[in-house]
Amino acid sequence: MDTLKPPHHNRGFRSYPVSMEQLCAYTKENTRHVNLEGPHIAWGIVRFIVWIANLLSWKTAYGIGRALGLLMFHLRIRRKVALTNLDIVYGDLKSADEKERIYKASLINFGRVMINYLRLPYQPPDFWRTNCTFKNESALRALLARNKGAIFVCGHIGMMDLAGGAVGMSGYPVAAVAKKMKNTAIDKFIVDSRTKMNFGTIPHKKSIRRILKGLKLGESILLVMDQNMKRRESIFIDWMGRPASVMPSAAFLVRKTGAPVLTGFLRQTGPDLFVSEISNEVEWTPIPEDPDREILVNTQKQADAVQQLIYENPELWFWIHRRWKVQPQGMQRPY
Repeated sequence: MDTLKPPHHNRGFRSYPVSMEQLCAYTKENTRHVNLEGPHIAWGIVRFIVWIANLLSWKTAYGIGRALGLLMFHLRIRRKVALTNLDIVYGDLKSADEKERIYKASLINFGRVMINYLRLPYQPPDFWRTNCTFKNESALRALLARNKGAIFVCGHIGMMDLAGGAVGMSGYPVAAVAKKMKNTAIDKFIVDSRTKMNFGTIPHKKSIRRILKGLKLGESILLVMDQNMKRRESIFIDWMGRPASVMPSAAFLVRKTGAPVLTGFLRQTGPDLFVSEISNEVEWTPIPEDPDREILVNTQKQADAVQQLIYENPELWFWIHRRWKVQPQGMQRPY
């Protein structure tokens, strides 16, 4: 999407939080849209599941999320991958029982992510104001006051990309760069769910113009840093003690635009209670005499900020992802 429509065709967002009406209109105009052609049984099934999920009480949904996680645990879903990852990160610092407990808790959290993805996009602004605490909102507001937008470097932690919804429903324009899902019905569900939370979706391919225009208007851009990437489009950094591939997009964007970088995530603290935690700025280290090293050093700093969240909340990270699948030449893959 190259033609980005600014809010009311002015110079952009210059005061925050933005009204829900203005932000809703902006997000709908500037997000990726998914169209279904002809009758689509899968889409009907998705809508039926969403309808059922929203008939539940929060307490019941919370319990179902836990049950889904326990089911995955007892089915040993990617258990070997998770325990290999935990061995990479903790070695002998944690016992086998502790690693098993983290694996179990991580799946319970993932079960709750799934049930909340069916419910949170359908909650009104009053729900978010009452049930979601926004910690360190002043830091985000101060960074946006520089009129350069902001870049969130994030990971699959806590409620995952529902964190973007918490930012959007708090009155801050935000969009994520995301690949299309292979299943069109699932892709439409995810994109539409984000849009309902004032959380835009930017196509992964040819996204740079859309990102730059969004930052210029005062939008925050969410980039994921904990996902295994193909060798040809990534660099290698230290990720929790072992080399891992990562896209250096955030560092390139900062160098080009001067946009500030921060991280954060959304934590569920009760059946219908959430906390959006925002970090302070991840400071930029200039190395003008060595541009390549400048990108590497700052990408590592940004990744370190995300890793710190994981170290502090290991039970909330997505341990079943093959984070270290791609390795530098000559290094053996752990899976």
